[in-house]
Formats: sequence, structure tokens, C-alpha cells
Amino acid sequence: MKSRNTYTWAGLGLLIAGGLITLPAYFIFHLIWLTALGICMLILSFILIALGKAVPKLPPEVCSLLLETGVDNIASLIEELGIKSKAIYLPSSLAGKYPRAFIPLHSNGSHPEITKALPKRLIARYGSSPEDIGLLISTIGSAATGMLESKPGATPDELEAALTSLLIGRLGVASSTRVICNNNHINVEIFKPRLENGASWSHQCLGGPLATVVASVAAEAWDKPMTISQEVQVNGKYSVELEVGK
Repeated sequence: MKSRNTYTWAGLGLLIAGGLITLPAYFIFHLIWLTALGICMLILSFILIALGKAVPKLPPEVCSLLLETGVDNIASLIEELGIKSKAIYLPSSLAGKYPRAFIPLHSNGSHPEITKALPKRLIARYGSSPEDIGLLISTIGSAATGMLESKPGATPDELEAALTSLLIGRLGVASSTRVICNNNHINVEIFKPRLENGASWSHQCLGGPLATVVASVAAEAWDKPMTISQEVQVNGKYSVELEVGK
């Protein structure tokens, strides 16, 4: 038998007890107060069962360990290779089933133009030159984008709605968001963030955790590559500026 959490067990217990109290109290004893008590128990049982289904399968501590392990491994790989290039966040149309980050191994100060889908490999080639290679990796944003019910639209309001649903509704790591678009730049403001950026080597390439989520969602919405050009966190507000690729 599949194990259940305490919310579900308590809900089932109240459901049975409420049914045993409500039916005799109404049809046999004709006691209104006892019937009302039974109905209250039934209502509470439905609430507890619903809460039981909402409890995550993995405890938050386990999720945190998995996240830290994945981030540390990526940071170690980037640091060992000595990469300092800014990551390019690609939509699923260019990276596979879901958005990913592409880090060029060689950079001359300009971002490479990626116009066709890259091979689904860790080391991927995007051009004909021997130096046109880089790392194609999954990030926190790759997994977070998969939590969206549908692909967001390419407008500021739709992107803001998607980020609000994800960061506030699903992940609970912020209180509100705001999106402002200006030509080929997208400015996203996240208020009262609950994730810290850290200062690892990989942060220079990938950006902070919230920035990776923003860049991945924006890349998927616009269906274009995105680059994190600036991150600022001051007085409970985290601002991310994205540059839209061609």
C-alpha cells in the first residue's frame, strides 16, 4: 500500500468520523448541533486531504541538497576550464526539449549568433570554425520553466504573469515582479527575493539563481537567445537586465 502523509491520514479519519456522526444525528436523533459538528468534521477532512496532496514528495532539505550539488558541479567544471564568457540562454527550439544555457569556450567580446538547433551534447558546436564550440548545460531556469502550464507569450504583461506564477505561486521565492521592455532589452524587477546569489566562479558566466530563471523564461517566451547583461540587488529589490539576441 502506498504510504500517505499525516495530512491524508488525519483527513481520512475525520471523513469516517464525520460520516458516522452526521448521518445518525440527522436521520435518527434529529440533533441539529450534532449534525453541524459532523458536517464541520467532513469539511475539515476535505481540507486535510487536499493539503496532503499538495505536500511535496521530497522534503525541502533534500531538494536543497540536490540543488547545491548540481550547482557546485557546474561551478567546478566552469572554473576548471577557466571560462569567463557570458552564458547565452537558448529557448527549447534551439536547445532541445527545454531551455538551456550555452557557454562559449572562446569569446572575442561579442556573443555568437546561434540560428539553428544545437546538438544535444555537453560540448556542442555552433559554427564551422574550430573555435565555435561551447558547453550546453541545464540550469535552475531549465527545470523551473518546465513548471509553467503553457509557453508564455512574447509581451511584457505575459512574461510578467508567467514569472509571477512561477516565482511567487509555484516556488514562493519572491513577493512580486515587474517587467519593462525597451527595444532589445528586458528589465525584470523582483521584489523581496528569498534566494541568494552567491559568489562562485560560475556566477560570472551564468548569473544568479533567479537571473537564470528569468533568462530561461524570457528566452522561451520570445523564442530568442537571451544574455544577462546586468544584475543588481538593493534594498529588497533584485533587478535583472536581459539583452535579446537575434
